Amino acid sequence: MKQIRLCVFDMDGLLIDSEKVYLINALKTSEVYGYGLSREFIISTIGLNATETRKRYLQVNGEDFPFEEFMEKEWVFHEEYLRKNPMEKKKGVDELFEFLDSNHIQKALATSTSRKHALSYLESVDLENCFDHIVFGDDLTESKPRPEIYLKAISAFPYEKDEILAFEDSSNGILSAYNAGLNVIHIPDISYVSDEVKEKSFIVLDDLTQAIKLIQDINQR
Repeated sequence: MKQIRLCVFDMDGLLIDSEKVYLINALKTSEVYGYGLSREFIISTIGLNATETRKRYLQVNGEDFPFEEFMEKEWVFHEEYLRKNPMEKKKGVDELFEFLDSNHIQKALATSTSRKHALSYLESVDLENCFDHIVFGDDLTESKPRPEIYLKAISAFPYEKDEILAFEDSSNGILSAYNAGLNVIHIPDISYVSDEVKEKSFIVLDDLTQAIKLIQDINQR
């Protein structure tokens, strides 16, 4: 790799602890209203945009599954949960962003979440003004694991792909960045990632603080 000039980040489960919130409240919705969804199924939808999420729900649960009704009920529990449990940043976000800024390394966000909800989440943890460019889920025609989101994110910058690092927590995200030709750092969260997908990542780190030394080592070569 050349010197790192740009880092592109997923949001949910990587920068903010929102995947846990989605899982808790989707399971609660399923249990309270009798939808019969499993934990494994709900986790499998992490990293998808709204269109692809709807498609996955109908593929697995049948074409008559009331997806919009389910998501409306889930969002009621979701908002209620956040009133009592404010959204939190993941470990190392502030430290890594401070390092990137002090070393003039640019930052982009590539999130499958809609603009409305993503901006709400980012504002709640004071991250809304941290990025040089953002791609939202409703900017896309294709979802992760296809590469469109990462190709759009990096198209705003003049850098070569070996000057860019992507950061992801889910299988869909790792494959999206990999399919875009990027070196992707895997920071595990609640999503199951198979060994086959892990092998497509540049490296697996425990948290974002460890990325500081990694970038230092790359840029000091």
